[in-house]
Amino acid sequence: MAANKRISKQERYYFHNNLAILLKAVEGQRTTVDFRNEACITGFVDQVDGYMNIVMKECTFVDPRGDSFNYDIFFVHARNIRYVHIPPQIRIIPAIEEQLRKLRARPTEVQSTNRTWKVKRAQQKQREDLLAAQEILQNDGVPKESGQN
Repeated sequence: MAANKRISKQERYYFHNNLAILLKAVEGQRTTVDFRNEACITGFVDQVDGYMNIVMKECTFVDPRGDSFNYDIFFVHARNIRYVHIPPQIRIIPAIEEQLRKLRARPTEVQSTNRTWKVKRAQQKQREDLLAAQEILQNDGVPKESGQN
């Protein structure tokens, strides 16, 4: 998942209130996911969302009969997951804290460079007001009256 991908409020809620945040810490690691139908898949976790859906890469799927199949990319729907084996090098509590810290960090919003007519008009009015204020200050607080002789 992209580092600054925007997520929905519901997905953010799920990250904070279940262990999907721990799966987020497994991204980029090689692990095994066991399915409810006794099948399993081993590979690199590419993406995890708040609903616990997983995208894996370079993986091997082993069906309940023991036949194995290789896949470049494989999507695992959350409802099919029984267990996710957490790699031993991942410390669980620090990993959860790190992922929560990343989740709380607000992504920097990109400012639109397109100026609408309304924005242009407001900026022009602001410039005119600043010029008028400077003129008043230069004339010792007395505004210059226009249209009179």
